[in-house]
Amino acid sequence: MSSVGGDGHEHGTGNRESLRERLGLAALARGYQVHGSHVHLVTAVPGPDRGQRPEPDADGQATALSGVGAMVLAADCMPVAIGGACSLAMVHAGWRGLASGVLESGVGAVRALGEDGELVAVLGPCAGPCCYEVGPEVHTALDTGAAEKSTVDMRAIARERLLAAGVGSVTELGGCTICDERFFSHRREGERAGRQAGVAWLS
Repeated sequence: MSSVGGDGHEHGTGNRESLRERLGLAALARGYQVHGSHVHLVTAVPGPDRGQRPEPDADGQATALSGVGAMVLAADCMPVAIGGACSLAMVHAGWRGLASGVLESGVGAVRALGEDGELVAVLGPCAGPCCYEVGPEVHTALDTGAAEKSTVDMRAIARERLLAAGVGSVTELGGCTICDERFFSHRREGERAGRQAGVAWLS
């Protein structure tokens, strides 16, 4: 799905358009992901995807518009859908995003769009605790309590932070992108890795 990097990136624009058509959506809202915490509020239907770099830099898209899919790309980071009855967000959460508060920004964006009811979240496939070994600096950033190189469970951290931010229920889809070859993985494939899309929309 990426038109920036990975094998087959030159087909990214066409792949996204095919996905949009298959989902029956008017548009897909996306941003250039920078492993930060900004979630963009989509208040108008995006124009056609011409493959140019999308604006603004954002690690999440939030909307209350029907027919608009909020989309993020991932290849070890975690796609997270957050939503209620009238608005939703799709967030790209790697360890840097988790540390900088991207999930809390996603919840805030959904609330800013007028959602005042119960929120739910869905955690997509990502680098799992079976394989995702990180150094002490990552454990420090995520406040896991580990002082040396070891694996980290991003879904467990995400669940805890979403519940603390007021999300009522969190569903985990499972799947480790590193050891399950159905998924793209930057840790496993390096610069060749493609990207899978996480998309959420109002039905």
